[in-house]
Amino acid sequence: MSWSFVATGICAAALVAARPTPVLREGAREVLQARGCGSCHDSAISTGNPGALAVYDLHDQDWPGRMSDERLPKLMTRLRGAPAADRMIVKRFIAAELAARAAAK
Repeated sequence: MSWSFVATGICAAALVAARPTPVLREGAREVLQARGCGSCHDSAISTGNPGALAVYDLHDQDWPGRMSDERLPKLMTRLRGAPAADRMIVKRFIAAELAARAAAK
């Protein structure tokens, strides 16, 4: 077995581990919707605030895709009063999303 083959396999495994799973992304979306973020950040519900939709649109499959690395953690500021379990769901998603972005650079 070639060392480059082994190294490639290890790198691929690390990327898969760092990539946010659809479960993490969907879990974060559900928390944000339950906390009322969809009233401004979901084009299926409201189009009255185009500035909010430009930041992120929970209706989009890749809803965090337009958010910068700096802006993504700011989702937590919207969840100050949320239950700890909800905050943890979003925190895990943010960490995985940022790790995947860093690995892709």
